[in-house]
Amino acid sequence: MQITHVTSEVFEWDRPAIWNGNHLYGPGRLHKVTVYTDQGLTGIGWNGGTAAERPLGLMPGYVDYFRPLLVGQDPLDTVGIVDSLGEKQIKILGPAGLNTQVLAAINIACWDIKGKYEGKPVHQLLGGAQDRIRTYIAGGYYAEGKGLSELEDELCYNVQELHSTAVKIKIGASDAGFDLDMKRVEASRGAIGPKVDLMVDANCALDLQSALRFADALEDYDVYWFEEPLPIHDYEGHQRLAESTSIKIATGENGYTPAHFRTLLDYKGASVLNVDVTICPGYDVALEVAEMALDSGVTIAPHGCQELQLPLAAGVSHGEFLEYYPTEVDPLRSEMFYPKLQPDEDGYVTVPDRPGIGFDLNMDLLNRYRVV
Repeated sequence: MQITHVTSEVFEWDRPAIWNGNHLYGPGRLHKVTVYTDQGLTGIGWNGGTAAERPLGLMPGYVDYFRPLLVGQDPLDTVGIVDSLGEKQIKILGPAGLNTQVLAAINIACWDIKGKYEGKPVHQLLGGAQDRIRTYIAGGYYAEGKGLSELEDELCYNVQELHSTAVKIKIGASDAGFDLDMKRVEASRGAIGPKVDLMVDANCALDLQSALRFADALEDYDVYWFEEPLPIHDYEGHQRLAESTSIKIATGENGYTPAHFRTLLDYKGASVLNVDVTICPGYDVALEVAEMALDSGVTIAPHGCQELQLPLAAGVSHGEFLEYYPTEVDPLRSEMFYPKLQPDEDGYVTVPDRPGIGFDLNMDLLNRYRVV
């Protein structure tokens, strides 16, 4: 089988602004890659579909660069494609960045083809260890006019209507400060009660001293994990923080390479890896990271678009959680993907048994918002 063509499309739509400790998110965006083959099989991959706002309009240029390197290659050789478009392009494109994210979408599309070719879900090809996996709700963002009562209402909805047994909130915004953030934590714990797990996420916004102060205060609220407390390459800081607290340190969503995760694990800087298959270059590298985690006694809870992270999260035995973005972070999510992924009454989701990645994009909807 050979790749004959690769296309790229970008979609953008308005939505209410939200922010975390480091980033303001405005319009919703999605970048779709389609890989075509000489046997009539096609595969899709994408970037976006989460809360994050990335400069996806730049991505078609990378697809244009990769296209002549892809045509004629075997889409089933996903490892070889990642090597030829990733490691072997470092001198030209650099080690990581938007190019790696585009490569991730290409890799996912090739895995979609591989699954369809073999008549199996990608989840099974990645190990198929779990048919169902526990979710946590990604939320608790800052927003205009969103105070403590609105935060409490959001979390109560996530627990009562989405059946969540774990929820996440943001801390670390410069205009919030320690005292207000701790009030948010206190209000969140009060709203969800003692039996629901609470995570907090600083999105790399803190320095070590601030992170240590937060970690000490968070102990009183039975916080399950403290996510991205520090800049990702502060390995020594992660080690010191992990040694100072009983709270799990979770990080990894901005990790591009196995070398980064290997160094983080060598420093014992995390108990949970939030590897993202759309940021590191796809399923092959993410699976390699998951295997590192297993060898180190660490779990994974992949970050990002749940439809794409699910095959990995449930594919391995130590996939602890699937991050789940509700429509609160992007109203278009309710119609964007099918089949619709919805938590069951116990807060778990079931992996689709469709060949390939298991999900399709609602192109009738997205084509209304196409910009490239």
